[in-house]
Amino acid sequence: MSEIDTRAFFSAVLKAIACTRNHNADQSGYADGVLAPAAAIRAFEKDLGERPVTRPEAEKVLAQLESVFRTKLTPAEEREHYLGRIAELSGLSLVRTGA
Repeated sequence: MSEIDTRAFFSAVLKAIACTRNHNADQSGYADGVLAPAAAIRAFEKDLGERPVTRPEAEKVLAQLESVFRTKLTPAEEREHYLGRIAELSGLSLVRTGA
């Protein structure tokens, strides 16, 4: 199992959060569904310091990213694009389940 490029992983995740358009007209859940997960991801990245992220930790970060996608009502194709880009840049192999 190869090591995840931690810097590239967090960069790609945070870019996905910043670049995905919010399609949700209901702004009431934005703080909990977007701002809080983004802040938690940034804080976790800072807490890691120079230590590489582990696969279980990366999966938790991706779960927070999914929360952002759900809140923003991000289309499935766009989600797949960003997840693929995260995997490509960081070396993280993602197992996708068919829907």
